[in-house]
Amino acid sequence: MLVIGMISGTSADGIDAVLVEITGAPPSLKWKLVQHHHADFPVALRQEILACFRPAHGTVDRLCALNFHLGETFARAALDVVQLAGLEPTQVDLIGSHGQTLWHIPSGPDASTLQLGEATVIAERTGITTINNFRTRDMAAGGQGAPLVPYLDLLLFAHPTLTRAAQNIGGIGNVTYLPPVETQHVETQYVETQYVETQYIASLQPFAFDTGPGNMLMDYAAQRTTNGAWMFDRDGALAVQGRVNDELLAELMREPYLAEKPPKTTGRELFGAQFGAPVWERAKKIGMSDHDIVATFTAFTAHKIAQAYRDFLPTRVDEVIVSGGGALNRTLMNMLRDLLAPARVLAIDEIGVQSEAKEALAFAMLAYETWFHRAGNLPAATGATHPVVLGSITPGRVHSAPDETHALTESPNPRTHNIDTLATLDVIRLMNEEEERVAHAVAAETKLIAQAVDAIAERMQSGGRLIYLGAGTSGRLGVLDAAECPPTFSTSPDQVIGLIAGGARAITQAVEGAEDDADAGARDIAALNVTARDSVVGIAASGRTPYVIGGMREARQRGAFVASVACNRPTPIEELADVSIAVLVGPEVIAGSTRLKSGTAQKMVLNMLSTGAMIRLGKTFGNLMVDVQATNAKLRERARRIVAGACHISRDEADALLAQCHGQVKTAIVVSLARVSPEIAREKLRAAHGSVRGALSK
Repeated sequence: MLVIGMISGTSADGIDAVLVEITGAPPSLKWKLVQHHHADFPVALRQEILACFRPAHGTVDRLCALNFHLGETFARAALDVVQLAGLEPTQVDLIGSHGQTLWHIPSGPDASTLQLGEATVIAERTGITTINNFRTRDMAAGGQGAPLVPYLDLLLFAHPTLTRAAQNIGGIGNVTYLPPVETQHVETQYVETQYVETQYIASLQPFAFDTGPGNMLMDYAAQRTTNGAWMFDRDGALAVQGRVNDELLAELMREPYLAEKPPKTTGRELFGAQFGAPVWERAKKIGMSDHDIVATFTAFTAHKIAQAYRDFLPTRVDEVIVSGGGALNRTLMNMLRDLLAPARVLAIDEIGVQSEAKEALAFAMLAYETWFHRAGNLPAATGATHPVVLGSITPGRVHSAPDETHALTESPNPRTHNIDTLATLDVIRLMNEEEERVAHAVAAETKLIAQAVDAIAERMQSGGRLIYLGAGTSGRLGVLDAAECPPTFSTSPDQVIGLIAGGARAITQAVEGAEDDADAGARDIAALNVTARDSVVGIAASGRTPYVIGGMREARQRGAFVASVACNRPTPIEELADVSIAVLVGPEVIAGSTRLKSGTAQKMVLNMLSTGAMIRLGKTFGNLMVDVQATNAKLRERARRIVAGACHISRDEADALLAQCHGQVKTAIVVSLARVSPEIAREKLRAAHGSVRGALSK
């Protein structure tokens, strides 16, 4: 999916927007940063935001208007990042917008949070489905609504051997503590211009909290020092000219928030202008220069980060990866290196991730997870009682008719628009790159595939059948999978059945118009006398083939378990399915040619459905194909190898054992391992419903 992530941080200097391509699902996500764009707020809008940060000025009428003004500004940023990427809004699947935090009460009886930037305005202006309001659900589950970025920290920075701290320094600073993970997990590679594969470590519980002010007080001092000419201390140029006042620094370090134990969060409501102004006045009274004040606020940020590590992190860290605007402040980074030695302190850009893009990337990832109904908070970071799906979904523009021209599989692929101008080798490489996306798209649906496998196996155990239903490529793939089950798993031909629109002739040639006949699909299901013991899987890349819809509707009326396999969402067939599998492989290399990525994806899913069901039915022993029918020389040799390997005997001994058991692989294995006669072995197998492992345990 192509997803936009957007955020304006507590510094309120503008919007960071990213366009990211994301595929797969935990335990593996694959992402590519397509475009990053920073849009400064217009001066008047920023002044209004800063005014509304103060309770005395943030009246309900001003907040109401600001919400819509910010919605328009975020929508413009989204459209700009799409344009910079050379794409059209219709090619983008989703927007995740954090908005602008106005107020945050992390705990207590009034615990709540408020982010502005109206999502309905964003969705209306862009036409793209928009997810916002991420923090409130975590707070409803007992959390503090922050920090949420640790989810991304875990994906990006968990290391097999190093203990790392991912330190973000935006308006507020927050840290994610990442202990080393198991060495068998694959380390992430950080290559911004290529696809980046990340491994989610399910056993890792990251520990995160807000360390206190990040750039907020430094920005305040920089603006006062330059009479508003600088919104922040560029490269630490102001701080480096001043001297840190140790007495004032010690006073700042006694701020009670710094001693609170995590989980904890804070924001402008504590460390905004109402904090900075009185400190500035005290500093002036003791003769400090403007540059001295900037230097002391910079030291405060560095010292409270170091103090937080000493007080709250369980162990020393090997590396500190700094992101946010603070990573661009050379003076601050030098202070951190001194205070955190011997830990290595490096900016996130040094490992290939743009510092200013990180938080926007996090909300693109969170939106993606929400779209697939997966939790995006980490309770160990926020204090929530349990993981929850985050955010509110505002649908994008609704098309007047749900015809196929709007389907993902029918859309033109921007990556292959000039494929006819490429050299043959480049064409093949491009096709291969597109096919690489398929496995990751299938990974996003594995939980649903597993649900379907269990339902199918349960019914087949009771004598039910697995019936595939499709047209064109989808139908042929169903017929192929069904045809391969008897020689592979010794199923009878009527246990796994493939139905294709147009009948047997459609297997080898196109039968035009057959897929449009919904009644034919219903008749084909009825002709098989489908019952509640059966499982029917409708296969259609578009998700709207009439033949498949008619057959699924008939199967549902007869009480069968019904599943769907498509490469679009939402679709009509998912409305008829008990389990809906949608493998979103994206636009095809050749627009609309669903025999390509969609066909590969459907073949993978059908392999999983039939093979998974057969494993559940005991058709394998370990990973050995013990129900093989030795009907030709190749399969007889395979049977010989299986028996020899399973029983740890020679090939000659396996030949003799198979001859004794009339070529039955399962019987031969049970005879050898249980040390029983073929007759008793067959009785044990019957009692275990054909499972070798079950027979050996009886």
